[in-house]
Amino acid sequence: MPSSPFFMMLCIAALTVALLAAAAPLSSRQISGDFQCNLNRLLIVTDLNDLQTTLSILSAKSCDASTNATIQGIQADIAGAQTAVNAILQALVNGQDAPGNARDQVAGNLTLAQAPLLSLNFTDPVTEANVIKAQTQFNNSVLAGNGVLQNCN
Repeated sequence: MPSSPFFMMLCIAALTVALLAAAAPLSSRQISGDFQCNLNRLLIVTDLNDLQTTLSILSAKSCDASTNATIQGIQADIAGAQTAVNAILQALVNGQDAPGNARDQVAGNLTLAQAPLLSLNFTDPVTEANVIKAQTQFNNSVLAGNGVLQNCN
């Protein structure tokens, strides 16, 4: 089950490995990539976009200012990760070396979003289902990002 504690710990470990990886610039030869590389690139973009949509739904369902502020903070962190992913993709499309620090920005923003996302809790079962959905989308984003690191070299 994707929301199990074991799966969460696996994602945390994978994110930690990604954070510790050297952030060397990506060379322009990595533009094409193989099927798995390009699939991982597509998945991180779509997973982060889907996560933002789910977070917007949660923000609309939030009744208290504190929870809403937490969700807005998560949205800002995810937007930071999206900006860094877009910088990498833009460089690759333009035949340029992708900035190595963009990888750190993706990982750093995902790390910032993780704890607050895991702390969200709603009593309404439908809204709580969206929390679980957001956590799964987050985990999928982390897995896709790690897939890019592993398969796009």
